[in-house]
Amino acid sequence: MKKLIFTSLFIFAAFTLYAQTVPLTLNIENIGSNKGSIVVNICTNVDEFAEREPCKYSFSIPAKKGSISQQINIDKGRYGIMVYHDENSNNILDMAMFGKPKERYGFSNNKYGAFSSKPPFEKALVNIDRPTTASIKLKK
Repeated sequence: MKKLIFTSLFIFAAFTLYAQTVPLTLNIENIGSNKGSIVVNICTNVDEFAEREPCKYSFSIPAKKGSISQQINIDKGRYGIMVYHDENSNNILDMAMFGKPKERYGFSNNKYGAFSSKPPFEKALVNIDRPTTASIKLKK
């Protein structure tokens, strides 16, 4: 009997945890070349978005000129998404004078701050509580 109860609780917990994730499809547009990779950072709070802490989800995808689509399972929540095309594969967004990016970059909701900088976290937030698609058009 104890074994049956334990097994039932385990199965219930597994389904409950699984139900907390939903698919997020990222459509990334305006990729300039096949070189390097597309770096994606999905952030849960202001400190992650400001790059003072690592983002909850970070990964890279091989670059493909034009556009790519990538689906991942993600915990339900509100996220700010940052993407850049790391053409030279040095794992950083290269900057020119005055802090203007040399490589293409973008944010969720296609929001930008003043002078094409990072927008406030609140403007980039995407609510992910069901299967969601986020399209980000990279700019240079």
